Amino acid sequence: MGKMGGSRHLKRLAAPGYWPVAKREKVWVVKPRPGPHPLDRGFPLLLVVRDILGLATTAREAKRIIFMKKIWVDGKPRYDYKFQVGLMDVISIPDMGKHYRVVPDPYKLLKLVEIPEEESSSKIVKVTGKRTVRGGKIQISSHDARNFLLDPDSELAKSIRVGYSLLIEVPSQEIKEVLPFELGTIGAMVRGRMAGHIGRIKEIAEFIELQDLENPELTYRGTKENIIIVGKEEPALKVK
Repeated sequence: MGKMGGSRHLKRLAAPGYWPVAKREKVWVVKPRPGPHPLDRGFPLLLVVRDILGLATTAREAKRIIFMKKIWVDGKPRYDYKFQVGLMDVISIPDMGKHYRVVPDPYKLLKLVEIPEEESSSKIVKVTGKRTVRGGKIQISSHDARNFLLDPDSELAKSIRVGYSLLIEVPSQEIKEVLPFELGTIGAMVRGRMAGHIGRIKEIAEFIELQDLENPELTYRGTKENIIIVGKEEPALKVK
């Protein structure tokens, strides 16, 4: 019988280019388990602890820190060193009082920025699906594999569309605010050559045009799929 399923191993040469690992030092690198983010849109937790935050010098030390539930993601302790963290995830280290958010970056595609403690319980997610499920409820799906069940007659359910963003509380998943995809709102490029740039939406057509918040002379163009709304008049959370 032939081999079933994909490989459980990943060579460094095949790893995403933005991972902070030397390609030719060793052969293998940790491969993330299937989870909320695809392989090429995040980091396995072991790399975050060892290579990005520098809390360990070896994989064994990083695993021990993770197994002891010292690392929290979106308000929950994670003990799987292969757990994949990705766009807008909040990584907390309670013992150190440190909190970080995974945000888009113009040079590395994704990076971690330190955030204040008051923002560690909030997260922005992009709406990727909306449908009616059994029982007549409206199911809202997000980019990080979350699902929200809403009453179809509620104003909240009626106000949410695919492409919008939600400001939520973690880990409770309470929706605090709807961030619409419309002229004047603040968007961040998450894919493509313009990844990491943030601006105000000035035009919505085949390509979306963003005007840089700091330099009005600069504009960025991208598709709707590559943009996440991060605020109305200004970013709702620290994303840069």
